[in-house]
Amino acid sequence: MRHIALLAAALTTITSCLSVGLISPAAHAGDDDAKIEARVGSFGRNCKSAIADKFKAKSMADVEVTLAASLRTSIDAGELSLADVKSYGLSYNFRVHHLPGKDPEGYCNTNGQGDVQEISNIHK
Repeated sequence: MRHIALLAAALTTITSCLSVGLISPAAHAGDDDAKIEARVGSFGRNCKSAIADKFKAKSMADVEVTLAASLRTSIDAGELSLADVKSYGLSYNFRVHHLPGKDPEGYCNTNGQGDVQEISNIHK
């Protein structure tokens, strides 16, 4: 009977810690997810700015930038870690809407710090 009481007390303590946030099994993963998403946004803005400059976009609204679909899938599935993003950076697809019939589009790659490393236009 004493063992049951000790077990119940331990479970109550763990439950209390979970409810006030002292112990959170998913906290670390959730924190990394938030950091990844923050980098997705920040690195994407860096690409958008570099693309706007390179192609002389009339406005930032003319530049459409989206995370590469395979990366989005990997992030959503939990297959891409924060360490991966920090090591390899991210890749985005882009399109600039300002020259009818000649809209530049392609990809933009960043390094793990978010610096734009490559902008490639598929319509040369």
